[in-house]
Amino acid sequence: MTIRIVPVTTLDPAPEPAALARAWNEVFVAATVATMGDDHDAWSMASRRARESSTTWSHRYLAAVAEVDGADRVVAAAELMLPLRDNLELAMVDVAVDPDHRRRGVGTRALEHVTNLAVAAARTTLVAETAYPNGGLDHGEGFLDRHGFRVGQTMLRNDLSVEVGSVEAGSDDEVPATPGYVVETSTDDTLDAWLEDRAHLQRRMSTDSPVGDLEFHEEEWDTARLRAQRETTRQSGRRAFESVARHLGSGRLVAFTQLQVPTAEPVLAYQQDTLVLREHRGHGLGAAVKAANLRALRTAFPQARTLRTWNAEENGPMLAVNEALGYRTTAVLREWQKRLA
Repeated sequence: MTIRIVPVTTLDPAPEPAALARAWNEVFVAATVATMGDDHDAWSMASRRARESSTTWSHRYLAAVAEVDGADRVVAAAELMLPLRDNLELAMVDVAVDPDHRRRGVGTRALEHVTNLAVAAARTTLVAETAYPNGGLDHGEGFLDRHGFRVGQTMLRNDLSVEVGSVEAGSDDEVPATPGYVVETSTDDTLDAWLEDRAHLQRRMSTDSPVGDLEFHEEEWDTARLRAQRETTRQSGRRAFESVARHLGSGRLVAFTQLQVPTAEPVLAYQQDTLVLREHRGHGLGAAVKAANLRALRTAFPQARTLRTWNAEENGPMLAVNEALGYRTTAVLREWQKRLA
């Protein structure tokens, strides 16, 4: 099979590049569905466009094209993600092969191409992900292992039923009391008044959260980066809910949590980052901010059915909070790492 690797953009509305982008994204969806079934987390086209417009990451999209039954067809899709402000030795890679064209060397060709691009960008470490249902298997793990990747961290995908009246969601949305702190909630992403403290919390998120054996280093966050992230969320067609805990003694924010809801299909919501500063742990702040966000979600989107989150397997305290809230493990995500010569 003769393969051509061609660039893809989601930002050009002209018929030919737009059709290529749709076919490229459909390969990612088909490959994900083959492993995860309908309960998958493949990116939408709106999210792909927002990511490609990022100013803090470079997202390069590539398609492997081959002639199939006399017509060109996208048989594999790839993405290279390069941090532009920190962790400049890293390159995130994602390669998906159409299920009908696996085991023909297509994935290897695509991976070699993005690896060469990473090397040209002076990156020395590749990171990739696999995901499979709880108790299942992702055949992509064998692919990564054969190409020199090793597991750096295991994450658990946990789901909470938030349907009104469900046993897991509980009978009410009472936020636990936290003496010495006050919980504040925004139903429209990070408030401007929070940005300075939130930048500090986001920076600490990169150092205080478990990263396993992954070579991740402190991230640089400021108010401008948070504003850009907020705009990316909105361009993705998502609405973000955020709750924070303010320490009454200092007046500073010391904990936060965020979830996002695809407004076109708000049945499934996604839990994003949660952090309590180490020096303020042990006061139930994690449970308090999550409960406040859950209450806001159920008020704004009563049609929401599931809240989905990912937690490091070694993050015992957060797993305990989620277990108390009623989360159950539905899938496993693994981060793989490869150091380049």
